[in-house]
Amino acid sequence: MTLPAALLGVILLGQAQVSPIVVDAERAWARADVLWRLASSDDAVTRRSGIRAIGRLEDPANVPMLLALAPPHDAPSPELGWAISQSLNGFDPEKDPGLLSAVSTWLRAVTFIESSRPPFVMAAPIGRIHWATAEQVHAAEAALTRILDYAAHDKSRTAIYLAAVQSLESLGRLNARVTPFDAATVSRLSRIVANSAVNDGDGARETALAALIAARALDSETQLVALRDPYEQVRRQATAVLAAAGAGLDNERRLDLIQEKLRDPHGQVRYEAVKGYARRGAETRGCAPLLAMLGDRDSHVALAAIDALGDVCKDDEDVTIRIIAETVTPVGLAWHRGAHAFVALAKRAPDRAALSMNAFVTHPNWWVRMYAARAAGAAGDVARLEKLAYDANDNVREAALGPLRRLTKGDADSAIVDALGRTDVQLLRTAAMLLKDSPRSGQTSRGLAAALQRLTKEGKETSRDARVALLEALAIHADEANALELQPLLKDFDPVVAAKAASLVTQLTGISATAEPLPVRRGRPQQVSDLKQCVDVSLDSGKSFTLLMDPSAAPVTVSRFLELALVDHYYDGLTIHRVAPNFVIQGGGPGANEYSGHKEYMRDEIGARNSRGTVGLSTRGRNTADGQFFINLIDNARLDLDYTVFARVRPADMATVNAIEEGAVMRRISSVQCPAR
Repeated sequence: MTLPAALLGVILLGQAQVSPIVVDAERAWARADVLWRLASSDDAVTRRSGIRAIGRLEDPANVPMLLALAPPHDAPSPELGWAISQSLNGFDPEKDPGLLSAVSTWLRAVTFIESSRPPFVMAAPIGRIHWATAEQVHAAEAALTRILDYAAHDKSRTAIYLAAVQSLESLGRLNARVTPFDAATVSRLSRIVANSAVNDGDGARETALAALIAARALDSETQLVALRDPYEQVRRQATAVLAAAGAGLDNERRLDLIQEKLRDPHGQVRYEAVKGYARRGAETRGCAPLLAMLGDRDSHVALAAIDALGDVCKDDEDVTIRIIAETVTPVGLAWHRGAHAFVALAKRAPDRAALSMNAFVTHPNWWVRMYAARAAGAAGDVARLEKLAYDANDNVREAALGPLRRLTKGDADSAIVDALGRTDVQLLRTAAMLLKDSPRSGQTSRGLAAALQRLTKEGKETSRDARVALLEALAIHADEANALELQPLLKDFDPVVAAKAASLVTQLTGISATAEPLPVRRGRPQQVSDLKQCVDVSLDSGKSFTLLMDPSAAPVTVSRFLELALVDHYYDGLTIHRVAPNFVIQGGGPGANEYSGHKEYMRDEIGARNSRGTVGLSTRGRNTADGQFFINLIDNARLDLDYTVFARVRPADMATVNAIEEGAVMRRISSVQCPAR
């Protein structure tokens, strides 16, 4: 289907043209002065791309100038609306009510312009803003419901309709504390869930339900309709509600429905039901339903049941016996079930877990030993924790240090200080944070300073979190004599570290120190010419999945990812270290943890939605991507304003992605022919 040009405002900017000149400017991390010159270009593509890039700066100071670009008579470019709304991302409405009032007036006027032929529609921006007043929220509601009226029963307007529903979801989520939705809006969303209009397709029903949940407006009747929906993602959301507020259902009815969803045909629904039953039903109805889920065909559902049984029905000997039977020393790649069961057993019956503790603590697979650290912490096994705190693998050490400190207090300091001699960023960060609670010590100060110097010498921007934590710990353990060795950090390549060092030097000496960070050179040349290619990610399980790049949504990110994957072969042999069912999977860190990544930060290119199957960059704050990426296992609308989305999993491969387990190794990423889109 080809949409008229005036309707392109409902399509994500990932579908729009981008200017190479602006891409080069963003690759060099250009600031507002450069981007404003591009936004004033006579070339339409350069102008629109420049406006979008200004929005990515997320600076409210740019909003008045963006509003001044609005044409007096014609419909504005979609990029302008997106840039204004993104410039206000995270903005406190109390800081400048007048600014939000001006934005509200403009967006109300342009969200739906009926005088255009065909009408101009720009649904998304008006729902992406945290408004200041109830009047502004209700005005946004009115604008969006007009679009729903316009598009509900015309299949050629499906994209317009869905965009309006999505905007209502974000409007409700961002403004739930400002004011509730009007009763008419709630009723309209409920009718969408009930599939009452031509365009109430799977995506619209799923998003309408999410909007009702976000706005805290879901009633029991709509909840029951959603639980029977043919689309599993609607049922998944509705089942998650059963474990939370319940949408007004009485407790017995709620538990009956949760048990019914334990038999749902889709694993993601059963996963929510397992969590819901453990939370709501196990105490009064017993654990037989959870025991039955141990045989579920979806490994994530079975593991969720095992995890739950570590915390509920602890007086039920039959459950303990079953968990003992599951606690088998892992062999090969299939380590997950035995490791999870061992942690559950340690929580239920520490004395019985002790019989298997040595086999897990000395296991050749470090993932198993990491779970052993969790089990030892749950069982209070200090001797095993002390052993694991000196493990050869830094992730195992990191898992052991926290429980060891909790159980032994200051006696854990020797192991924590020893960890400062290691190289892993996450371990060093954890050690530094734990040492902030230790008595002041010269030995600790020397260890912290040595670790800080070592990380600084490596020159990795992505070591920021650890270096900041080390400086914060030094603020407790250092003295004036340490100030001299901290002086070079005032000219560090990382402005955050330089500022933290200046604060510490000032504290230690009583003399004001000024940070003068050295600028980092940006704008590396593009090494990959074809940004529209696809890549195959082959796993150690023998399975694989294909990623389709989206260079029009995030060209700088796509270029950098393909360079890392296909030129540097950076990802080959790295792991999927994080598996959060019904949320995301994440991987691509050399240390197989959250804080290990490539040397250089990557700039955000926020814009595209975090829908199911999309691929985004993991960050720890703005413009801090380190090469790690995540795959959305569901629609994660709450991530939309915070993470760069640059690719998508081929739909046929989502079953493979859903089945990935923690620790899966990406053997190789290679270029492949793209499937038909």
